[in-house]
Amino acid sequence: MTKTELIRKLSDVTGLPQKDVRSVLEALTDAKPGKGIITTSLKQGGKVIISGFGTFYVRERKSRQARNPKTGGKVKVPKRFYPAFKPSKTLKDSLKN
Repeated sequence: MTKTELIRKLSDVTGLPQKDVRSVLEALTDAKPGKGIITTSLKQGGKVIISGFGTFYVRERKSRQARNPKTGGKVKVPKRFYPAFKPSKTLKDSLKN
């Protein structure tokens, strides 16, 4: 499902105009710094827990030594943070059937 399809479906279910649904969805999910609620919370080290759906959180990948495939030389890969999602038990159970 694309973002446009999601907006259309949410508009049908809620009865809200697509313009309003788009604004709410973008306020929640916008990845630009300081814009989206989920992004901002994760950037500050927090979690976003949506009961019955799942949890968005940040994971850390530790720094490590890697090999440059072109030269064969060693390269230090710095630690980095990346977003992760853990589905709730309710969501997992709903997909079983």
